[in-house]
Amino acid sequence: MRKLTALVAGMTLAMTALPAAAGVVITQKQHVTSGANSRDAEQTVSVQGNKQKTETERHTIITDLDKGMMYVIDPAAKNYFEIEFPPKGDMAKMMAASQSAAMNFKKAGTTREVAGYKCTDYNGGGHMMQGEYTVKECFSTAAPGAREFSAFEKNMADKLKSVGASPAGGGEIPGGVPLALDSTMKMGHVSLPGMAPDQAAKINEMMAKRPPVVTSTLVEKIESKKLTDADFAVPADFTKRELPAQGPGPGAMKMGPGAGAMKMGPGAMAPAAGASPAAH
Repeated sequence: MRKLTALVAGMTLAMTALPAAAGVVITQKQHVTSGANSRDAEQTVSVQGNKQKTETERHTIITDLDKGMMYVIDPAAKNYFEIEFPPKGDMAKMMAASQSAAMNFKKAGTTREVAGYKCTDYNGGGHMMQGEYTVKECFSTAAPGAREFSAFEKNMADKLKSVGASPAGGGEIPGGVPLALDSTMKMGHVSLPGMAPDQAAKINEMMAKRPPVVTSTLVEKIESKKLTDADFAVPADFTKRELPAQGPGPGAMKMGPGAGAMKMGPGAMAPAAGASPAAH
C-alpha cells in the first residue's frame, strides 16, 4: 500500500512539473491592391487552446470556441459587440459559404522557406457569395506553434460543419500554420441571403466595374508563448453595444476568405482588406 501511495504521489508530482501548453503569436505584414489603390497593414494573430485573437490597427476579434462566442472590439471607441459562434440565420449561410472556399485546398507541389521555416504550398479558392476567390497559401508543420494553430483551426472547422461548411471539390484542410498567402478576389455575381433580385443586379453591375482585389500576406515573426486568459478577454471598461443589423448589402460582403473582417479558417491570416479585405 505504501508503494502504491508513493507511486501515485510521484505521478502527481511529475504531472504538476510538466510545462503548461503554450500558445503561438504570429506577426504578419499585408499588402493589398485593387487597381491603382493599395495599402499596407500589419496584424497579430494569437492562438492558445480553443481561443484566438486577431489584432489589426482598427479592430480586435476574439473567438472563444469553448464559450461559443466571437467578440468584435473597437479599441478606439472602447466598445464591442458579440456574435454567437457558430452563428445562425443569414450570417451562418454567409460564413458557411466562405469557409467552404477557405477549406478547399490541394497541394501545389512546391515548397519554400518563410521566416526561416520550410512550408508547403497549397492552392485553394472557389465561388463565394461575393465573387470568385483564388489563393495560394504556404503551410508549415515545423514552425513554432504549428500544432496549436492547426488544432484550433480543426476545432473551428468542426463547429462550422453545423452551419453547412465543408471542403468543396474534394479539397482538404492542410495541417500546420500558414506563413504566406497570395489571394485574388474578383467581386461579382453577388448572391446574399434575403437580397432582392433588383438589389443584387445593381450591386453586381457596380462590382463588375471594379478591378480584382489582390492580397499578399507574409509572416514576419512567429513564436511560441504562454498566454493568459486576460489576453483573450474584452477589457473590463469597454462598453457592450448591439450587434449591427445583418441585412444584405455591401457591408455584408466583408465576410469571406481574404475579404472579411471575420475571415477564419485556414486563410485566417487574411484579414480585412478587400472590399475592404483583410480586417481580420
